[in-house]
Amino acid sequence: MQPVPGHPNFWTVAGHSTVTEVLRNPWLYDGQPFPDHEVPVMSAMAPDQHKRVRAALQGLFTRRALDQLDEFITEQAVRRTTALARAGCGDLMALWANPIPLSVIATLFGFPSSESDLARLHRYGDAAVRLVIPYGGPGLPVPRGPRDRFRQLAGLAAAAPAASRLARRLPKHDRTRLLRIPNPLADRPGYPRTGLSQHPQLARLIMEFNLEVLDIFTARLQTGGDNVVDALVGPYRRGELSLVEILTSALQILVAGYETTASVLGSAVHRIAADPQLLDALRDDQDVLTAFVEETLRLDAPLQRTLRRTTAAAVLAGVPLPADAQLIVMLGAANVDEDRYQRPELFDPERPDVHRHLAFGTGIHTCIGATLARMEARIALRVFAEQFKTVSLIADAPPIRLDDKDIGMWSFSALPVRVETRTPAGVTR
Repeated sequence: MQPVPGHPNFWTVAGHSTVTEVLRNPWLYDGQPFPDHEVPVMSAMAPDQHKRVRAALQGLFTRRALDQLDEFITEQAVRRTTALARAGCGDLMALWANPIPLSVIATLFGFPSSESDLARLHRYGDAAVRLVIPYGGPGLPVPRGPRDRFRQLAGLAAAAPAASRLARRLPKHDRTRLLRIPNPLADRPGYPRTGLSQHPQLARLIMEFNLEVLDIFTARLQTGGDNVVDALVGPYRRGELSLVEILTSALQILVAGYETTASVLGSAVHRIAADPQLLDALRDDQDVLTAFVEETLRLDAPLQRTLRRTTAAAVLAGVPLPADAQLIVMLGAANVDEDRYQRPELFDPERPDVHRHLAFGTGIHTCIGATLARMEARIALRVFAEQFKTVSLIADAPPIRLDDKDIGMWSFSALPVRVETRTPAGVTR
C-alpha cells in the first residue's frame, strides 16, 4: 500500500492478497466512494441491498439462461467476422469487437438492433462508464474557471428536458434518488467526481437511456416477453425491486455486458497479431481457447482499478487508515503480483492457475456479466480463428489506446488490422 502524493486521504492498494481482502469485505470497505453522495449502481450497493438486487437479476446469467444465447452469439460472430473478411482490413473495434457484444445486449434488452441503434447503444455505454461510475480517484484537475463552469451548466441544461420527462414518470422517492445529480460546480479536490465534472455533456445521454428502458419496461408490464427487462417485471410486482433499481441495474448490465467483452476481444486479437501461431492453437483445442481468454483477462483486465472507502478506522497491510479513507484498488496490478504468480508479466495460457485472477473482481461485487463476457469471447474468438489464416496490425496505422474513461478501463479506441482468410469469406466450419 502506498499513499497518493498530494492527496493525504488516498491510498493505492496493489498486492493480490490485499486487494482480495478489500474486495471481500464490503462492510468495512464500502463500494460507495463518496461519503456524501450515493453512486446509484449495483457494484456500489451496500451488502444487504446488493444481495436483494443481485438475487433478482441472477437468473438472467445462469448457465441455462446463457446457453439459450449460444446460437445467437454465434450468428452475430459469424456475421461480423464475415464482414471483416470481405473488407480484408479495417478497424477491428468498429467492425468486430464492438458490434458483437452490442448486438447481444440489444437483444437482451429488447432494443432495436439496426446499425444506428447499436451506435446509439454504444454512446449510452460510453456515457455510463464516464459519468455514472466515477471511480477515477485523484489525478484529474477539478474544473474551476469560467469556461469550465459554463460548460458544466450547459451540459446540465441540455439534460434538463429528458430529465424532466423522466421525473414525471417516476414515483417521488425514485425520482429523488435517480435524479440527484451531484453539483459539479462544488467538487472538492479530495472527492473528485470526475464523471460529471469532466463530461457534463453526457448527462443527457444517461437520461435518454433511462427513458428508453422505462418505455420498454412499461410495455412489458402489459405484454410480457423473454428479455432482460421482462425478467425484472416479476421482482418489481412483488416489491423486490424498485423502479430506480431496475433502471440503474439496466445501466450496469449495459456496461458489464458490452464494455468488458469488447475490451477483451480487442486485447485478444492484439495478442494474436503478435503471435500468429496462436490462431492454429485456438482453432484446434477448445481448452486452449478457454485458457487463452483467461490469460488475456489477467494481463489485460478490462477494468484496471476500482475505488473503495473505509466505513471505519482500519488497519490494512499494516497501514492504519482513518474512516472515509479512499482506496484506489488496483485490479490490474494485483493480476501481475509476483507474490501470487510465477513470472507474472509473461503471457502464459498454460499456467496452472490461469483462471485465478481478479479481472472481474471477487466477493459479492464480482461482475454480474462475467459469465456472459467469457462466453461471448470464446465464441467470437473461435469463429475468428476458424475464418482467418493470419491477422496483423497495419504498420502505418498504430493501435490507439483509449483514455481510461476516468475509471481505469483498458481497451482500444481503434485497432487497425489486416486479415487473410482460410476459407471463402462468409464460410466457417
